[in-house]
Amino acid sequence: MTPLRLMIDGVLLSEGETPVIPLDDGFVRGDGVFEGMRLYDHVPRTLDAHLDRMERSAAGVSIPFDRAQMRAEITAISDAATHGDSALRSMLSRGGLRVHREEPLIPEAPDGWVLHPVDHRVTPLLIGAKTLSYAANMQAARLATAAGANTALFVEADSQAVLECPVASLVWFEGNDVCAPPLSAGVLDSITRRLLAEVTDLHIRTRTLDELADADGALVISTVVESRTVREVQGVCTYDLANARVAEIAAALHEASRSGDPDRARTVPV
Repeated sequence: MTPLRLMIDGVLLSEGETPVIPLDDGFVRGDGVFEGMRLYDHVPRTLDAHLDRMERSAAGVSIPFDRAQMRAEITAISDAATHGDSALRSMLSRGGLRVHREEPLIPEAPDGWVLHPVDHRVTPLLIGAKTLSYAANMQAARLATAAGANTALFVEADSQAVLECPVASLVWFEGNDVCAPPLSAGVLDSITRRLLAEVTDLHIRTRTLDELADADGALVISTVVESRTVREVQGVCTYDLANARVAEIAAALHEASRSGDPDRARTVPV
């Protein structure tokens, strides 16, 4: 298997080279920010939007952010990526350590995704920031795997309002309406959700977990996966994978994701 590329503090490691990462207190404590991107023919989709969000995240937790340096390093590792179509994770710690890692894409799921509901409470101090503090997200993903699901679905522990998945957003369908929870609930300001709002009207609504049974379908969306059709929310409902409206929106998002326009998804108010 051809190794994926890794860059540490601007230095691209050669094939077979053992990475040495300083024992940075930010990484030890998960005190940093990151972005997950998708490369299409070695070009990161909506790079400016990701840099915008990373800069906001850094400001939200008081970490200095050198945008020009980050852009230059992301461009360099994207050009050097082993696979032109792959994922890229860029991390910045409180101590200034910068790590960029090429990652494999998540396989397609022709039979649809199964979601496992997990109660969750959003940390008020971190709303709007995409930080390295992902222990709860990863535990939720493990619980989902143990339950035979593809990923978890966070549900607000007290109100049972639908939130998001550990590393992706959720949209659901009410007839032809494409719906998403409000950002005020503490869900991440998803760049793919903003991109989706360019191809269709996005209706912001609050729904409880049980109310997803009344929906006509759902999609899990993110930069890396684009979209995955939801087949089942465990303990709540199953959806018809042949829903034409769901397929239409998934196809439109797929096309928009490959448009090559670096400025897309920057200013859509959602």
